[in-house]
Amino acid sequence: MLGPQILVRTLSIPTRRGKAQGAWQYHPRSDVHSKIACWTLLLDCLLECDALYEDARAGKIGFAINHLMVGPINKTLDLVLTRVPRSRGSLGGRRTFLDVGKSYGIALTAEEEGLLAEVVSVHEETRSDVSEVAVAVEAKACMTDHIGALPRLHAEILATGYLAKRAAPECTVVSYTLVNTAETFRSGADSPKKMRQPESAKAVLNMLAAAVPLCRDHHGLLGYDAVGALSIACRNDGTPVTVSTGECSPATDSSIHYERMVRQICAAYRRGARR
Repeated sequence: MLGPQILVRTLSIPTRRGKAQGAWQYHPRSDVHSKIACWTLLLDCLLECDALYEDARAGKIGFAINHLMVGPINKTLDLVLTRVPRSRGSLGGRRTFLDVGKSYGIALTAEEEGLLAEVVSVHEETRSDVSEVAVAVEAKACMTDHIGALPRLHAEILATGYLAKRAAPECTVVSYTLVNTAETFRSGADSPKKMRQPESAKAVLNMLAAAVPLCRDHHGLLGYDAVGALSIACRNDGTPVTVSTGECSPATDSSIHYERMVRQICAAYRRGARR
């Protein structure tokens, strides 16, 4: 799949993030890393899933990043995939999937841009659109202080999954987390902080695999339809960001392996399309 390598290639390029004065690969007060993660995940879904690919080429699906889902308590989701209503008129003024990627500084090769030409009919939702949400993704990043961040990370994942299901009971809800495996991490002007690895990354991965409720275990009433993680090594010091392998990364037989998450999204979308 193309998404992980495009993600780390793009994150490797330091940029102004949030209110930071300098250029950074990651900044906690910026959501650029989340936008890049969502865009690359959607790219893999569009290119790898037959049902999504055909609907994308037919202009039947839309998407939005940082989309407000309306429910008992409104919640902004990092990524949604929508079914375009038949009554929608002109697409004038709407950005395409590629347009949005370029606005995020996504670093694509010429070959990758060529592949995107196949899904050029996927357009961004506007804030005033009222569309059926087919897939909703909550994207998180655990970059430093993994152990200390675990309770809050777990609580935020649980809350978002619950609210997304209350807002759109039939949609596929996905939890996607970036987990940093680097042994050092630089924050601001401070010297690089040493991190306990692989223990820290493994603790987050174990929580995601064991402590996030799944819909299939709760009669579809709450929980997530798919949970996935991608391990990356980001020192935040200007050195290249890389995709991690080995014990700090979900194995192919893990329930939270990145590719398995994409396949689960595809299967759920295909089932929803048949309803």
